[in-house]
Amino acid sequence: MNEDAVTRLNVERFNAVAGSWDENPVRVELAQAVARAIGEAVPPTAQTRAMEFGCGTGLVTALLAPGLGHVVAVDSAAGMLDVLRTKVRELGLDNVEPLEMDLAQSLPEGPFDLIFSGMTLHHIEDVPALLARLRGLLAPGGHVALADLEREDGTFHGDAPGIMHHGFDPSSVAGWLAEAGFDEVHTRRVHVVRKTGSDDRPREYPVFLADARRAAGR
Repeated sequence: MNEDAVTRLNVERFNAVAGSWDENPVRVELAQAVARAIGEAVPPTAQTRAMEFGCGTGLVTALLAPGLGHVVAVDSAAGMLDVLRTKVRELGLDNVEPLEMDLAQSLPEGPFDLIFSGMTLHHIEDVPALLARLRGLLAPGGHVALADLEREDGTFHGDAPGIMHHGFDPSSVAGWLAEAGFDEVHTRRVHVVRKTGSDDRPREYPVFLADARRAAGR
C-alpha cells in the first residue's frame, strides 16, 4: 500500500470518529501520561515554538500549550481539527494554531524548538525518512519527543486501516534518530495502556517516549 493510500485510509477513519474521540477514558489517560513525559523530557518555556504532528483532537497539545509560546498543531484529518478548534476556543488557547496538512506532501514553516507527537509514528510507513525531515524543521539545539507503542502482536488495533507498524523496538527508534542527525537520544517507558485487545482478551500495551536533540553542525 503506498503512502497516499495510507493517508486516505487514516483521514477517513479519523474523520468518522472525531466527534467521540475524547470520550474514551483510556485514550485521555494515555494523552495525559504522554504530555507529562514530554514536559519532563523537554521542559517547556514561554519562548518555545512547538509543533505537534498527528495532533488529532489536541489531547496532548491542550495539556502542553499553556506552558509553551506557540504550538502549530498539524493533522491531515479535518474532522479531528474541527474538534481541536472548538477546544481552542473553549479553553482560550490563543497560542495554538491548528493546521490541516499531510507531512508526506508538505511541511509547515519552521524553525521549531520542539516537535512532538503521541501515537502517530505507527501510521508512518518510512519513519527514518520522516525523522530526517523533522530534523530540518528544528532550530539549532531543538528537540523531538515522540511517544508510541512498544512492539505488540497486532491486537492493539486489530484490523483498523492505516496501521503500518505494530509498535516499535525503542532501541530501533533511538538508532533512527541518531542516523537522522540527532544526539542526546533517550528512550523510556512512560505508560501502559490496559484494554481489551482485538482477540477479546485483557491486554497491557507499553508506551515509550523517545526524545532527542538536533545535533550541532548537522
